[in-house]
Amino acid sequence: MFSQLLFADDSSVEYKIKAGYLYNFTKFITWPVDNTETFNLCILGDDPFGELINPIEQRSVMGRPIKLFRFNSRSSIDKERHCHILFISSSIKDALPAPDFDNTLIVGESGDFITLGGMIGFVNKQGKIKLQINLKTIKQSGLKVSAKLLEVADVIKGDNND
Repeated sequence: MFSQLLFADDSSVEYKIKAGYLYNFTKFITWPVDNTETFNLCILGDDPFGELINPIEQRSVMGRPIKLFRFNSRSSIDKERHCHILFISSSIKDALPAPDFDNTLIVGESGDFITLGGMIGFVNKQGKIKLQINLKTIKQSGLKVSAKLLEVADVIKGDNND
């Protein structure tokens, strides 16, 4: 369902796979009801997708069209525009903005993304893009994750009490 083979030297394939995951997360994550007109997917930092992710704007989620927003830095994120999914590129090295983003699925690709408080991290294992999920941070954000998504990911519960 989610597993994809990745050729190590083909970053366009890697980012096509990641873009597909970002869209598919909309089917396996439940957001609280809000009154936004669009479902907003935000990219923070250097955009590794380029035009590969643009066709996602032809899709819809929860009856709303998907809209892409790209931000160069954390301070440039428009707080009035709720990001339903925030993808943090590996070019962002500072701390995660998780406390500032309730009801936002925070996804990233840096090696320590999950341990820094990210919710879903992309990792490359043996030439395949795999998922790590921090269940604690997702629950704290007000989001609900489907058991089907948890089945295909390495689940990190966040602490020893879970």
